[in-house]
Amino acid sequence: MAAGSILKEQLLVVEEFAVKTSEDIEKGEIVYSDGSGVLAAPSTALGPFMMALADHDYSEETVHRVPCVVAGCVEAQKVSGSGGGKKGQRVMVSATAGEVTLHVPGDAPASYAEATVQTALDANLRVVGTLAEDAADADTTAKVWLGVR
Repeated sequence: MAAGSILKEQLLVVEEFAVKTSEDIEKGEIVYSDGSGVLAAPSTALGPFMMALADHDYSEETVHRVPCVVAGCVEAQKVSGSGGGKKGQRVMVSATAGEVTLHVPGDAPASYAEATVQTALDANLRVVGTLAEDAADADTTAKVWLGVR
């Protein structure tokens, strides 16, 4: 299997989305809509998240739409060297846009500071899904139940 593969067709939801102007999309990349179209999800995105089922080179295409898995079991791009994970653990968008890494839960501070509390809350909103199988540290893809927290 490779990034962008559908692992189970049961419960699969696929929709087509407009691509944001001048954005390139890779098959297997985690994307989200910022209101102007879908693009590779940066680590600051709060979702909802989807996975692109096709490459889209904005400069070479004339129709700027891409099919995406909204919910289902897929093989998504993963940051290599970001740590491994066990089946059932949550994954989130990494610092590399469009790629997942093991989820680091937000930790509220001991004393109240609004910005720090908001950062901790946002970390928990960045969950993309749950690992469907173990993922090794060196893996470049991960099998994920997209949308399952």
